[in-house]
Amino acid sequence: MKNKIPNLTTSNTMLATVVTFLILATIITMGMLTPLIAKLANGVDLSLDPAYYNTRSAIPVAALVLLLSTCMLIGYADKKYIIPVVAGSALISGIFAVISPFGNTPIDISLPILIVALLATFYRIYRMTSSKQNAATKDKIRKISAHIIHAGILMILLGIVLSSNMKMESSAVLSSGSSEIVSFNGQHYQLKMSSMNSYYSGEAFRNYPASSYTTEVIFDIYKDGSYFKSGKVNYITDFKWGQTYTTTYINRGLTEELFIAPRAIDESAGEIDLYMRTVPVINCLWGGIYLMVIGIIALLLTDRGNKEKAIDPTNDTSAKTSSITSDTEDKYDRMLQQEIEKRKAKRMKGKR
Repeated sequence: MKNKIPNLTTSNTMLATVVTFLILATIITMGMLTPLIAKLANGVDLSLDPAYYNTRSAIPVAALVLLLSTCMLIGYADKKYIIPVVAGSALISGIFAVISPFGNTPIDISLPILIVALLATFYRIYRMTSSKQNAATKDKIRKISAHIIHAGILMILLGIVLSSNMKMESSAVLSSGSSEIVSFNGQHYQLKMSSMNSYYSGEAFRNYPASSYTTEVIFDIYKDGSYFKSGKVNYITDFKWGQTYTTTYINRGLTEELFIAPRAIDESAGEIDLYMRTVPVINCLWGGIYLMVIGIIALLLTDRGNKEKAIDPTNDTSAKTSSITSDTEDKYDRMLQQEIEKRKAKRMKGKR
C-alpha cells in the first residue's frame, strides 16, 4: 500500500512557516517595547540583554530551520522520507542536548538541525541544476538564487552560533623592558612587546604643545609558540575634545579572527594591559553574507530581465497576444454594430 501524507504540502508548510515567523516577530517586538513601557509607566530604565532574546527566540528559530528543511525536500524527495529526516535531526538535537558532545548546549542543539537544513538546501539546488526540464535559463537561475539566499541565511546562523559560543577572551599585561613572551589564558596566541613610543601630534592647543598625545605600542604575535606576525595599537589622549580612545588590531584569517585592544596603559612603568579575543569559524558568517548578496543580485537581475522581456515590443509572444486581443475586440465590435442595426430596423418597421 502506498504511503500517502496528504497534509505534507508546500502550502501547508509555508503556512506553518508564516505562523512561526509571526510568533518570533511578536517575541522580538515585546522585547523592544518592554523597556519603553517600563519607562512610561514607572519611570524605570530597563535594559534587556541578549540572553533575554536568545532564550525566548531559540525554539521559534529552531522550528523555522526545521520547516525550511521540509520545504527544501518537498517535491524533490519522497514524502515518506521527509518526516523521518526532519524529525531525525530534531531527535539528534535532543540527544545532543543531553549527552553534550561539544560541551556547549547551544552548539549541541543547533548543529544537527542546521547541518540537515544546509544539506537539504544544497540537495535542492543540485536537483534544480541537474533537472532536464525545458525551462528558460533565467527562470532556472531565478529559482536557484532564492535557495542560495536560504543557504546564506543558514550559514549566517551557523556562524553566529559557533563563533559566539566558541570565542575565547582574556587579557594580560605586557612590559616594554621585558623580552618575555606573554601567554593569554585559554588562547593559543602569545604576545611580546617590541616597543612603546609616545609623541604629540596636531596643532598646539591651549597650554599643550599639540592637540593630542599618542602612545604607540608595537608587538610581535606568536601562534602556538612560533612567530606569526607583528601588530600595533595606539592609546590616544585628545586634549581638544577632552577624551581618550584607542585603536585596535584585527587579523581575519581563513579559520578564525584575532582581535586585540588596549584596556589600560601605564607609560611611566612601560606597561600596557591588552585584551585579546579569538573568534573561530567567523568566516562561516562572512561566507553566508556573501552567499546572500550573490543570491539577491542574481534574483534582481533575472527579475529585471523578465520585466524587460514582458514589455519588449519585439517579443513574439507579446505580439501574438496583442494580435489575438485585437482580433477579438474587432469581432465583438462587428457583432455590436450588427445588433444596433437590427434594432434600428425593427424600430423603423414598427413606425410604419
